[in-house]
Amino acid sequence: MCNRFHVRTNLHDICKHLDAQATFDFDIPEEIFPLAPAPTLAINRDGMREIRPMTFGMGGDSGKGGPRYLLNNTRIESRTKWPWKTPFQKYRCVVPMTSFREPCYWGETEGTEASFSPTEDKLLLAAAIFSFKQEPNQEPDLRMSLVMRPALPYVMEHGHHRSPFFLRSDGLDAWMDRKPRSADQSLEVLREFAYEPPLTHSVDRQMAASWTKRKNANLKKRDEQLADIEKIGPLGFASTPDQ
Repeated sequence: MCNRFHVRTNLHDICKHLDAQATFDFDIPEEIFPLAPAPTLAINRDGMREIRPMTFGMGGDSGKGGPRYLLNNTRIESRTKWPWKTPFQKYRCVVPMTSFREPCYWGETEGTEASFSPTEDKLLLAAAIFSFKQEPNQEPDLRMSLVMRPALPYVMEHGHHRSPFFLRSDGLDAWMDRKPRSADQSLEVLREFAYEPPLTHSVDRQMAASWTKRKNANLKKRDEQLADIEKIGPLGFASTPDQ
């Protein structure tokens, strides 16, 4: 699933595009890998939209300054499980990106890593959750994880079975609302504002020859994902919460 994405713009333009403020001045890497700081949109204590850096990848401390585990993707199907349950109910955010990169195992792009970018919008707006930890007299440690869904049709066609869960711009505040709510209530927001952006792609590089050893396993994941879509729908959850 999504282990890297691109933010090929600047903090000023992101804030202007999202009608947000930035209280932190920070450099944005063009390509965001796990453990890199990513510009992330959230609602602050004053009820205002704010862009601030969050580490890409939720995780626990190892005691050696790094994470014991790294969880940069949140499967929507796992929303009620540890460690996603509390953040899904209380700590929701949005991650702007200009493209996202995936390994491709079938279709015309098989054997490559490809970047998927929007054809119409300047930014893709991905639903995410975050963890919050603060030590006395220190800035809070904020780490985010992208919410993932079954692949958008274009991505599925081009060799990968999962995608970030993108939102329409008019649904951002509803998703990021600071009030705690149940998982089913958050699903209703995702259902209402889910967005399938028109996409294009570019090939970034050929994968090492060993990708062929992973092909069959990924074809199996694709087929299982397509079966799940037939069963419960394209978003990764049933059309109504009680289904």
